[in-house]
Amino acid sequence: MVLPKRNLSETEKETIKHFKYYFDNKKCFALIGEYVVVVLSDENSGDMEKLEQEALKNVSQVIKYPPDFTTYVMDDMFGLVEMNYGVCGISSEPLSNEEVEAGKMDISLALMVRSLCLEACENGKIIAINDEVL
Repeated sequence: MVLPKRNLSETEKETIKHFKYYFDNKKCFALIGEYVVVVLSDENSGDMEKLEQEALKNVSQVIKYPPDFTTYVMDDMFGLVEMNYGVCGISSEPLSNEEVEAGKMDISLALMVRSLCLEACENGKIIAINDEVL
């Protein structure tokens, strides 16, 4: 179940679909930017207040401690950037054939997605929470 704080844009809806697919509909997460989510712990599933508090806490941690990041080429050909505290961002477009074949995101694209993650964390707003009630 997705509980939006406002009407979602098509891009935000697509991002939720991507992450539901990536997590096999088995993870709670908060959408905090057009292409950015915060993965939430299973133990808070079903409690929106705790999920929201956890998301805001994780976002504030990212701002305090500039995080490292890891990149992944996903099976739907999009690039994923994973940072500390469960913050993840997805590329706005599918990766190039070269990136997919090499299994690596271009560093400039990875840094751009990382920037989107940091901007969303600085903004500190939760757009929607996906709670699958595990």
